Amino acid sequence: MRRLGALLGALAVVAATAGTVPAQAAEAGGARLLSGAAGDGFGSVGACSYRTSATGGYWMRCSGGGTARSYRELLAGAPVPTCWLLPRGSEANLTPKDAKPPAPPSARPLVRSATQPTPTPDPTGTPTATPTGQPTAPVPPTPTAIPTATPTATPTATPTATPTATPTEILTPTPTETVPVEPLETFLEACLTTSPNPVTLAPTYDLGFTTREVEFRRSDPTRPPFWSELTTGQRAYLDRVERQGNIDRGTLVTSPSRTPRIGQTVAFSVVGADGRQIEAGLSRMRGVLDHLEVRTGEPGRPSVRCTGSGRTLEAGATDRTGEDVCSFAYRQTSAGRSTTRPDTYPVRGTEHWRIQVSADAGATWDDVRAVERPVELDLRVTEIQTLVVPLAP
Repeated sequence: MRRLGALLGALAVVAATAGTVPAQAAEAGGARLLSGAAGDGFGSVGACSYRTSATGGYWMRCSGGGTARSYRELLAGAPVPTCWLLPRGSEANLTPKDAKPPAPPSARPLVRSATQPTPTPDPTGTPTATPTGQPTAPVPPTPTAIPTATPTATPTATPTATPTATPTEILTPTPTETVPVEPLETFLEACLTTSPNPVTLAPTYDLGFTTREVEFRRSDPTRPPFWSELTTGQRAYLDRVERQGNIDRGTLVTSPSRTPRIGQTVAFSVVGADGRQIEAGLSRMRGVLDHLEVRTGEPGRPSVRCTGSGRTLEAGATDRTGEDVCSFAYRQTSAGRSTTRPDTYPVRGTEHWRIQVSADAGATWDDVRAVERPVELDLRVTEIQTLVVPLAP
């Protein structure tokens, strides 16, 4: 029973102290998302779609140069283009800058069936019938026989007209009629891989294109539009340019002294921290260092906190307090401390960043993600050395 009671008591102690155990420090150079899962975040601002990462990266892809305030404004009532046609071999540039239609091929003739032939008279034939309305040639009189001595002479027969043969008709066909016929042409069809947001019409950040070769006649009402037939807003919607930024953590330092003494007030700050702004038209994206929190490493002492990156103190400065100053005064030296560097305090800071977006050229900003970046410093703290000079005898 005593052993069981001791075991239950130990479990109670563990349960009571579990909430007070500090979390393990994040890996140097890493970051974690404060407002949800640690995966990538997606959204849209103006005519841009953006992505953020848990490690402090942020990207922006914009349509139409980011000048429109929304995708609906950019499209100006036109539908989102899902597929369009380009000339073959355009795989390297699916959203060209020019709006020229593909050059048409040479038209191939279509031979229609010949019309009924028109009879043409043989120019060498002799007509049999006398044309109507023409005068009839006079028939010469029959000569009278002259009596001869021989009474039994046979009278000469009256000559008769020799019949004329009917000429043969030669059929000459009318020249065949040729008209151009529209040929089937092979085009490169490009299509979106994902559907846009049904409310904002914003394309997803991972928007991509698929391509294939298709055959259409240009007059086919079912074919996709040529790139040149898309509106200016539709072409701008598809022509997206990526811009990239990243939160760069700073270096943790103390000022005005880099090796403070016991009782000396110093300020922690970070130098070189940067969340550079990226922009396109009216859309903006940036990282802002909200505040700095520092664990000084001296046992039993509280952490210090200041806004932004912390203000550095100049030598001889009398004002060493304020919300932007992470001021601290050590009470013990770092001699004998066992850290990565002997005889130093393991100072561990955390930069608290906010990734922001703006749709009005920076007039207003919205927070879209919070990110922490760890910073470290092994700090040597010394004590005041007193020089004792013996008195002269």
